[in-house]
Amino acid sequence: MSVPKKRMPALERRAHILKTASEVFSRKGYRLASVSDIVEEAAIGRGTFYLYFESKRDIFRELIEQFFRGYAEVLEENHARLVEAFKGKGSGVLRTWRENMLSILRYHENNPHLTNIVYREALGSDEDFSDRVSELSAHARKMLREEFQLMRQRGMMRDCDIDVVTTVIMGSIIYLIMEHLLGEGGKKIEELADMMVEYHIRALIPDEGDVRRAVRSALSG
Repeated sequence: MSVPKKRMPALERRAHILKTASEVFSRKGYRLASVSDIVEEAAIGRGTFYLYFESKRDIFRELIEQFFRGYAEVLEENHARLVEAFKGKGSGVLRTWRENMLSILRYHENNPHLTNIVYREALGSDEDFSDRVSELSAHARKMLREEFQLMRQRGMMRDCDIDVVTTVIMGSIIYLIMEHLLGEGGKKIEELADMMVEYHIRALIPDEGDVRRAVRSALSG
């Protein structure tokens, strides 16, 4: 049971309840979890819970929004960094691609309960929850597609269906996160990032491109 400090400030107490709820939902699932479970593990009175949240649905939605805001910020920063790399600034396009992959993996590694809630619980549990997750997916897809278009314009990507490639890349990243980062695979984020970047390069670089040189450029320290 999680025991909060006495006389915890309101914002700190709210954050404590949210953190506890994320652990409960991640472990029990949205449908099986209850306000009573959250209250018990947070070591608070039931009335205290309702000072901050209207219902189980309300706090679950807040957790989804929390994940959405944090991940959207990571994606925006990654996109801006890659655009700058295409302009010749920073550490190069391929190295930046790896840095961006690391930041995505690191965000999920640092938020395991929220990740589990969004990818395993939110979809299908409620129409509003599913719509919100779909919005995040569409946002990520839009930026990734723009990045692939920039790569193609600069001759860094073979002729292929960008929409299909975007779908494959997004799906593979989520699978790696759930199975090999947070699941039983238990791989380090640096190892996963290197594997993903090398896979992307070998799959997408133009036929006449120097794959080995590109891989070295992306993965060298």
